[in-house]
Amino acid sequence: MPITVPTLRVVELAGADAPAFAHAQFASDVRTLGDGRWQWSAWLSPQGRVRAFFHLLRDGGERLRLLLRGGDTHALCAELSRYVLRSRVTLRVCAATAVAGIVDAAACAAIGADPPAADELRATPQGTLLTLRGARPRWLLVRAADATPIDEDPAALDRWRLADIRDGLPELDAALAGELLPPWLGLDRLGAISTGKGCYPGQEVVARLHFKGGNKRHLYRLRVPGAPPTPGTSVHDESSQQPVGVIVLAARADAEGSEALASLVDAAAAGRLRLADTPMTVTVLERFA
Repeated sequence: MPITVPTLRVVELAGADAPAFAHAQFASDVRTLGDGRWQWSAWLSPQGRVRAFFHLLRDGGERLRLLLRGGDTHALCAELSRYVLRSRVTLRVCAATAVAGIVDAAACAAIGADPPAADELRATPQGTLLTLRGARPRWLLVRAADATPIDEDPAALDRWRLADIRDGLPELDAALAGELLPPWLGLDRLGAISTGKGCYPGQEVVARLHFKGGNKRHLYRLRVPGAPPTPGTSVHDESSQQPVGVIVLAARADAEGSEALASLVDAAAAGRLRLADTPMTVTVLERFA
């Protein structure tokens, strides 16, 4: 049964200039995105910080959809609209559309579809299906918000988020929008950032980090005692008492604790770390290169 994923929300870009507008604004190479395909993408500030992170779907020649991974869809539409100017583009929040997660191929068959390959979109009687690659393949279903049945069990959502954490797939909470550079979230690893497409907001910063180096912060997976910390919670170095990172996404792993994705300073990752304002020590499990 599909699992509700409430933090994934949908924004539509439509019109004759929608692909060109998306290519000029977003960090991925939209020119390479064919009809019926999807790619990872992001919208950056002029300073190169990530304003939004999303799956970018091309349903047809003049229609794109963003599956926003965290954040505020209405704020995103309002901010993007400032750059439309004379372009033939309309932006809207798809309030009647929701995103659900599917964890096994049998559930895909139950909705009348074979699992799609890699970056393919698959039309099904229940909506649009796409594949998430990771340690264990999973699928996202873009569907009508009132469609049934769907699994609303919080434990099922925790399992889904735990799989995201273990696959290094972040969400960008509204509190973190505009705060983190793409490599700090592992977006270059996912292919969400192009270094060869030409100008877009933040491109100079991205190119400088890519070609000249100097990035000293990456995405890490942590073990955290107790309940999942809130995105935006600071991670501190125990010896210096200084902040060295921030929690991006967290989920309950078992009765004793949780796992989290955190953006951390590399030099501090080998030391003793704790969550801000608590005595809880966290353990680094892996770095996503």
